[in-house]
Amino acid sequence: MIIKYADSRQPQIQQVMRLLSRPDLSSKQRELLAKEIHAIEQGERGESNSAYEIDFHLKNTQNWAVIHDLRIEHQGRVAQIDHLLINRLLEIYVVETKNFNADLQINEAGEFTAWYQKRPFGIPSPLVQNEKHIAVLSQLCQALPLPTRLGIKMMPSFFNVVMIGNQQRITRPKGLDTKNVIKAEKIKEWVTKGGDVSLVHALSSMAKVVSSETLIALAQAIANQHLPLKHDYHARFGIPRQAPAPATVATEVAPEPASKLTSSRLAAKLGFRNTQALIEQLLALGYLEKVEGKTKLTPSGQEAGGEFKYSPKFGPYFIWPESLDVSIKVE
Repeated sequence: MIIKYADSRQPQIQQVMRLLSRPDLSSKQRELLAKEIHAIEQGERGESNSAYEIDFHLKNTQNWAVIHDLRIEHQGRVAQIDHLLINRLLEIYVVETKNFNADLQINEAGEFTAWYQKRPFGIPSPLVQNEKHIAVLSQLCQALPLPTRLGIKMMPSFFNVVMIGNQQRITRPKGLDTKNVIKAEKIKEWVTKGGDVSLVHALSSMAKVVSSETLIALAQAIANQHLPLKHDYHARFGIPRQAPAPATVATEVAPEPASKLTSSRLAAKLGFRNTQALIEQLLALGYLEKVEGKTKLTPSGQEAGGEFKYSPKFGPYFIWPESLDVSIKVE
């Protein structure tokens, strides 16, 4: 059962796009705003891919309740949770998604490294991050009307799960248990081994179990705590709330170098049907190349103004001059 779907990111993207249209921005502010749009889109795609795998197996079962995109505040602490999976044994799987075009390595100390183009980028441990989410959620649940048995509150059990993209490769340490770091396609195994099978066993042994109605009530009570984040991009990027008059901009604001856009924003600006269509054009122009299945920036692409960027949360991407000529010239 799906209790809550993910919030749309389009209002957030439109808010950033409106700021990008202002004439008084510096080139650095434009770059940061373009990068923010890419991060939002990348995050939405990753969470959507994970949600598809979860919904495929759990949408039509009465034994599970699913909450996507939950942001809660409790006792001065905040948790942004990608997915919650709750079953009738009151087992709550807190799922953190990490989707980017890079290989993942975990060392013996539990530290995470993302590898892209043979370059390592240290990233915060999503397992540690998710433990903080669980701590906030656990405290919140104690304040909710939990089901009781024999007059005693039935506290949920919490499980930490990190879900990555199906295309990513994971290098795991031998001396550290990392079975709760899974690919999205493996969620079915978690549901089978950790959920429905244990539920059948619980029913057969008359163990602790709640009804589907009680499950829905608990999941809805948690979903009702959702508080969407209000983004203040003016404060975050140092942008005045009131844009200056056009005449003031013309006389007082120095001209800035041409701004750069992410591949997705440039594709939309130039009228390509999608980002991949632009990427194929850039490959044909020699600005990008495929090496061992990964897309890399060529020297020609650098001369044209292309830049490789990397976000620890969302992975690698490219930015290009807004005025980039992507037409293929015929001699």
